[in-house]
Amino acid sequence: MRQAWLIYRKELLGMARSYQLLWVPVVLMLLVVMQPVTSYYLPEILAASGSMPEELIAGLPIPGSAEVMAGVLGQYSTIGVLILVIAGMQVVAGERYGGTAALVLVRPVSSASFISAKWAGQMTLMLLSFTASYAASWYYTVLLLGPVSWRQGLIAGGLYILWLTFAVSLTVLLSTLMRGSAAAVISLLLMGALSLGYSLAPAWFSWSPGRLLVEGTAAFGASPLKPAISPSIVTALLSLLCIICAVWSLRRQSIPDLRGD
Repeated sequence: MRQAWLIYRKELLGMARSYQLLWVPVVLMLLVVMQPVTSYYLPEILAASGSMPEELIAGLPIPGSAEVMAGVLGQYSTIGVLILVIAGMQVVAGERYGGTAALVLVRPVSSASFISAKWAGQMTLMLLSFTASYAASWYYTVLLLGPVSWRQGLIAGGLYILWLTFAVSLTVLLSTLMRGSAAAVISLLLMGALSLGYSLAPAWFSWSPGRLLVEGTAAFGASPLKPAISPSIVTALLSLLCIICAVWSLRRQSIPDLRGD
């Protein structure tokens, strides 16, 4: 436990020095805050551009707060995942091929401690970024467009945190197996395939983690929220399986491989 804690602190220090703890939350915050701001000021923006008749602009409806928050969640499922995957693609691969992992693992440090600390560091970055940006978008939505249901907002946020947890876990696994750029590409392809699979065949993929995206957005709808127990359990188990496989893979790799020889 002490080994994992020391590596976790080192991971946080590294993210602080590379400004990941700053730029990832700030980029996500700017991304999602623009949703309520542009929705509210869209008529003024179009009027200033002069590209649309005033009669048409006057008839443009301003979306409700629930609709805007659903759009905010859509940003996390696309650009948000991309940012987190890029931020974490070198989390293990960078140290494996740079030789740092070899220097760490020749000491009395277990592969489980190493991987769990890396995963915890990426989870800290994700939770910090999501919480700060989601709270900011919620604040501006309430300020400009009206109140947001606490129940709907917390349920939707929880489902998306679970989805992003799976994205982080998958990235850690693939970063253990291959180089960072390849890990990022395959992570994004797999996440996209899961989302697309449920969209195309919801009856066959009702268990899929991709269903969390649909249910999270639907939490802001007028219809009653469907239970998302099975995809939540499957997503949690798949996240755990990714970490277990990452530990097993790192344990089987020899020190020369870790050094990139």
